[in-house]
Amino acid sequence: MTLSKRISTIQPSPTLALNTKANNLRKSGHTVLNFSVGEPDYPTPSIVVEQAIASLRAGRTKYTPAGGGPELRQAIAHKLMRDNQVQFSPEQIVVGIGAKEILFHIFLSLLNDGDEVILTAPCWVSYADQIKAAGAIPVIVPIPESGPISISDIEKYASPKTKAFVLNTPNNPSGYVLTESFTKELGQYLATKNWWIVSDEIYEYMAFDSPHFCPLKVCPELKSRYILVNGFSKSFSMTGWRVGYMAGPAEVVALVKSLQSHSSTCIPGFIEDACVVAINAGPSLMADDIAKLRSRRELAVQTLDQLGGFKYIRPQGAYYVYIDVRTCLKNEKTSLQLSEELLEKHHLAMAPGEAFGSPGWLRLSYAVDEKTLVEGIKKLHKALIQI
Repeated sequence: MTLSKRISTIQPSPTLALNTKANNLRKSGHTVLNFSVGEPDYPTPSIVVEQAIASLRAGRTKYTPAGGGPELRQAIAHKLMRDNQVQFSPEQIVVGIGAKEILFHIFLSLLNDGDEVILTAPCWVSYADQIKAAGAIPVIVPIPESGPISISDIEKYASPKTKAFVLNTPNNPSGYVLTESFTKELGQYLATKNWWIVSDEIYEYMAFDSPHFCPLKVCPELKSRYILVNGFSKSFSMTGWRVGYMAGPAEVVALVKSLQSHSSTCIPGFIEDACVVAINAGPSLMADDIAKLRSRRELAVQTLDQLGGFKYIRPQGAYYVYIDVRTCLKNEKTSLQLSEELLEKHHLAMAPGEAFGSPGWLRLSYAVDEKTLVEGIKKLHKALIQI
């Protein structure tokens, strides 16, 4: 019996696999400092949890409409205008089982065999494999050796087969945030291309040096081809609730909603109600937790700088530091092998750059308590010296 050639090209998520290995080591009695997982360490706000409980008790346990109920989609439309100053009607919004599912359905809806999608490294672990699953080809623009990415860097990887361009700001894994001036320049460039623009803005509340701005606000001329993706996992510490959404053109909405009707079907009603409470409360609900992440960001870079010898991309958002370890890799060792060695010998879990389209780097999540953060960075410094 044969299996799908297309799906056989897909690799399991290396970040989830690394987290599983770290948890297994913990279960066997080892103390593991885990910096690999991409989720906040603080709980979902209590008012959100209480609403879910109340809705469960009220019997909100039946099917809801595919693509999200009208109250939740209206709340999201209101949020997009309130926080991002971009206008979408509830009919232009689809809610799904996490932003990951939404992105997967978007790629399945947009792409045909042989199409190319431009990603800029470093890029989130699942983009490339989702694109492959849709029959298309991920084309990754490497990290520039000096300075931020430029339009000319992107143009080198454009081709007649290019179908879409993926934006992610604040960026996972680097914490890099696009400047408004570069975004305007990028928008002018993309306006000359007949490409779909998929903008992943899942970390928007975690822009630390200046407020997040939606690229569409800066480049409104892209709206007919612009697909905004966001969710509740990062903004409201609801990773396990699995709720994400998109806003975009009607023809894309229709296909994504159709796919959802044949896959996950819908969001549970009690979770929808909890999400309405969260999104109506907005960023003020998470202000203390976001301030805590900002201070941990400062602690992380301060500790790296004090120890010396680290080259990294200074994070401006999200909750990651992306560390360049290429000078530490001897005898053709890869950063994937290094991450495995760090876990097995030093009980440090960090995601390798191979997962993010940029071999030779490690991602450190600072969504951990301050003591663990400092201890882990010192342990990493010592381990790299020994290697």
